[in-house]
Amino acid sequence: MRDHFAITSVITLLIFLLNIPAFCFQNESTFSGILIDAVSDEPVQGAHLYFEGIGNGTVSDDNGEFSLAFPADEATLIISHVAYTQLRTKIFKDSTETDQVILLQPVRIGSNELIVSAGRFTQAWSGIYSSAKTRPVEDHMASISGLDMVSRANFAKDPVIRGLRDGRVNVMIDGMRMTPACVDGMDPVTAYVEADNLQSIQITRGQEAHPIASTAPGGTVNFAMARPILNSGFSGSAESGYHSVSHQHLVQSALSYGDERWAVRLSGTYRHAGDLMAGNHSRIQGSGLKKGNLFTSFLFKPNELHEFSLRYIGDFAGKIGYPKLLMDTRRADAHIAGLEHTWNRASQRIHSITTNLYINRVEHWMDDYDRDVTVREVMPDMFMPMYGETQTAGITSLLNASSGSHLINFKLDAWSVDAFADMAMEPVNPGVSEMYLVNLGDVSQRNISVGGSYRYFTNNGWILGVNGQAEAGSNRIREKSAIATYRAEYPGLDDLEPFTLGYLVGLSAEKVISEQFQAGFRVSDGQRLPDHMERYGYYIYQPLDGFFYYGNPALNTERSSQAELFLNIGNDHSRLNGSTSVWVNRMDRYIAGNRIEGLFKRFENMGSAILTGFEADINYRFNPKWMGGLSASYVRGHHYQADEPLPMIPPLKGSLFLQRESELISLESRLRWAASQNRIAEQNSLETSTGGYTLLDVFTSVQPHRNITLRLGIENILNRFYTDHLSVNAMPGAGRNVQAGIRLLF
Repeated sequence: MRDHFAITSVITLLIFLLNIPAFCFQNESTFSGILIDAVSDEPVQGAHLYFEGIGNGTVSDDNGEFSLAFPADEATLIISHVAYTQLRTKIFKDSTETDQVILLQPVRIGSNELIVSAGRFTQAWSGIYSSAKTRPVEDHMASISGLDMVSRANFAKDPVIRGLRDGRVNVMIDGMRMTPACVDGMDPVTAYVEADNLQSIQITRGQEAHPIASTAPGGTVNFAMARPILNSGFSGSAESGYHSVSHQHLVQSALSYGDERWAVRLSGTYRHAGDLMAGNHSRIQGSGLKKGNLFTSFLFKPNELHEFSLRYIGDFAGKIGYPKLLMDTRRADAHIAGLEHTWNRASQRIHSITTNLYINRVEHWMDDYDRDVTVREVMPDMFMPMYGETQTAGITSLLNASSGSHLINFKLDAWSVDAFADMAMEPVNPGVSEMYLVNLGDVSQRNISVGGSYRYFTNNGWILGVNGQAEAGSNRIREKSAIATYRAEYPGLDDLEPFTLGYLVGLSAEKVISEQFQAGFRVSDGQRLPDHMERYGYYIYQPLDGFFYYGNPALNTERSSQAELFLNIGNDHSRLNGSTSVWVNRMDRYIAGNRIEGLFKRFENMGSAILTGFEADINYRFNPKWMGGLSASYVRGHHYQADEPLPMIPPLKGSLFLQRESELISLESRLRWAASQNRIAEQNSLETSTGGYTLLDVFTSVQPHRNITLRLGIENILNRFYTDHLSVNAMPGAGRNVQAGIRLLF
């Protein structure tokens, strides 16, 4: 009996002890919500959540949602994820009454992989293509649906988003606005960025509600630079590469050091290339280049709340050849500097405030001294050396906050642009007098923009959003001869320095249909302010259509009204994932060059234009090693006033890829194709039709040691001769290109 009583007593005591948590927490509530990426505003999957000192925890699902038992009146919630900064925050019982939106700050992952994103999903492949740092940065953007590139032989290319380019696409570096100095567009922003210095390329298509978005109707491209990592110790890399199509040699190296409070990174790249070889072994004479790039970044984190980042880019180009254009670049220098401060967890509801102060200066010299000017049709028997400079400075502050199921972003953006450009005319015949022309007469623009976005996450799977932005800009022209020129060109215009207002408003709705499908729509309406070239450029050569342009200080804002339907499938971690969208963009007071005589145009508000199109991206992972995918996009543009197609619209095009990922040997094949483009502008442009093409590429990567990577690839294996429709002066594309590289880590 005693034994029986003892056993019964022990069992009773154990039952009582095991039920203490139930008795103590019988009034516990449930804390639930959704985790959101503070940069992309997208749900975070696979984050671990638990309360400090208590064993219960959970993991966020595919939609970023979670639910966790709340055991007390207050507790400290800890959220951890390999790609995000760990978050510790106090949770109070009254906050459990509604679902909460919690923002996580992404961390800079010290990997070799470059992430390229457009919209909801990562668009670049995770294999050897995206990690090949010897490739020019624009090559990493080449397979994004809805994005095309204006090509100029060997050198950097301009992005075109949904058929729009130049001032209609905002190209930035780390959120800093950039202004090229060459009035002929021979120094695009992509020239200042090397792939080895990049962490990610963020692309928005159209007027999305996104922290990097602007009133630019085409969209935004932001190059997020690599930053040093705290507590990483000393590390470095060295890489050498070769491209046979232009005999291009490339060397680059980087050194990094990270301590508990500070970290630094320094890297340099040098490229030297000869003339480019087009398909069928036809050499493009005078297309070589040489340039160097220096990048340094310093990070200081005095405590958990504050973080300071200082970065500098110096890009220095020697002679860069532009065959089929009037001139070559003799020298181009860019100095880009920025100081950024991030205040994390500024309050219970404000998750972060990021402020970026920056300044950049670009100088560009070009001439035709190496050309036979006696045989050309445009300005014969005359050398025309040109110089251009711009200085862009600004400050941007972005606030992220949430309350319950409500997510709020607020952005203040102020910037200025100062630009000057001139051209000398030196006749070959000594009996002819020299002339001098001011292309940009010491002009400036001062802009300020205030905007924000709001998203509401409902309990039944809807995500509702609204965004708005107001922009104001002033203009000024100082050079006396330029002022006199415009007074003569526009005698009836009272004000050469207008003050202009613009805006952007948008609505969106997304519905989580199931774990695999999400659909929604976006509508927006906005006005873009004309840029300094459209207002004050004089005798500006446009390589894409071969005309010389005059600016127009009387330009009105350009209006864009857009609508988009989209369907998302899965996510980055799903076996099947992708997205497709159909969109329309109506533009009123469309700014374009109106042909006045011969090869001359004047920027004017020319009625209405409409663009329509679609994008589709589908990826499928067959197993842990094999993955494939395809993408396609199409744009159709029509100008009503001219009653003809919009000029320089890309044709239907796409790509198909298959890759095998492995720690030792990885393989990747890609098929790129484009249809012919016969919808061309003939009345107000000199555009010509182009034929379709299909190109086959193969890449391989071998990693014999964890610190050594060997790469070999062949582009355009069949050596096809082709012309991309957006190439300057119908310049043919690159022929067969064998590329090889070796990368060392230490």
